[in-house]
Amino acid sequence: MNKVFYNKIVPFVQKNIKIAAPVFLMLVTALVTYVALSARDRRADEPGIAIADPVGVQLQPETEVVDETPVPIVLTENTDTALSDFFEAYYLCLSNGDVDTWESMIDSVEVLDKIIKAEQSRYLDYELTGIYTLPGYDDSSLIAFAVTNVVFDKYPEDTLPAYDGFYVRKDSNGNYQIINTELSLEENEYCAEALACDDVVELGNRITTDYNDRITARPELLTYMKELDSVVSLEAGDKLAALNAGEEIVMPEIEVPDDGEEDTEIRMATANSNVNVRVSDSMNADTMGQLRGGQSVEVTEIKGNGWSQINYEGRVGYVKSEYLTLEIDISTVETIGTVTATETLNIRATASTDGMIMGSFAKGTTARLVSEKDGWCEVVYNNKVVYLSSQYLEIQLD
Repeated sequence: MNKVFYNKIVPFVQKNIKIAAPVFLMLVTALVTYVALSARDRRADEPGIAIADPVGVQLQPETEVVDETPVPIVLTENTDTALSDFFEAYYLCLSNGDVDTWESMIDSVEVLDKIIKAEQSRYLDYELTGIYTLPGYDDSSLIAFAVTNVVFDKYPEDTLPAYDGFYVRKDSNGNYQIINTELSLEENEYCAEALACDDVVELGNRITTDYNDRITARPELLTYMKELDSVVSLEAGDKLAALNAGEEIVMPEIEVPDDGEEDTEIRMATANSNVNVRVSDSMNADTMGQLRGGQSVEVTEIKGNGWSQINYEGRVGYVKSEYLTLEIDISTVETIGTVTATETLNIRATASTDGMIMGSFAKGTTARLVSEKDGWCEVVYNNKVVYLSSQYLEIQLD
């Protein structure tokens, strides 16, 4: 690796990761503040750009004065299903390391940001808990605040609250897209006014108070966040340096069944996390409801295109198969021994740090071992086949 380049890029990553990763800096208002306000400040400082000032304009005595009192900007809880689906998909991409899909949801993404998001997905998951919106500058845009619980790989039960702000606009097809490029002067001025409204300030104060309460109760989380900050910075710096040197880098990918076969055996499954139920097997299909993490559901068909057909409240619905873990008949599974946790660790849906977190496996807990490969143990736990990192297990073969 070019040492001079490395010494330059790592401090840059360490500095800018705060913008790309709001979980490590909980008191930011994220993209909309960064894009709107910083762009506005730059424009105001540029020579030769005059910002209109109404002071000094003379009104003729006979001119009727019109009441131009601005309409108050009010933050409201989102009721737009399409916007909810958009942000649910956004945070699922961040949790799963699906940075290609994530990139397609934003009008402009720097390579460094993409690498950082991919590296963070190895340690973080996101639970979307609320969406709030402000009117945008025009009818095609809006300002959205997404509130999440951030789940850490080492502390899956101790989430921390965070919120991100976005300037969102509909494209020509009516699909939402996050605007990351510089806005017009008028849009920047509007955003600055909107962000100063009492509702936005109150939302920020509420999230900050909740965050402070949780971090005070579990100070080790703060230490772990600082460690992650350093680890992700170095990993992202290494990959960016390799990419700059013309080397190929590996980004996390979502494993989707693609064998074209369908399984019509009826069985029970558990949702790994909150996930939308759709009327057909397509991300573009309308939603008919949602499964909550840990909820049991009857699977009536496993399709070869990565979707499962389920019985949802007496109706036929569809869920991405990767968000479900099938329950099994333990008597049909051959096991080769037992595993015992030497410390609390994550239960994963797949044998990867990118696999969805399904819960925690407490220290001292024992499970039957099905197989071990590449640092992962496949085990039977709570009538499911799940995966645990071998690093934190004591293995006893029969």
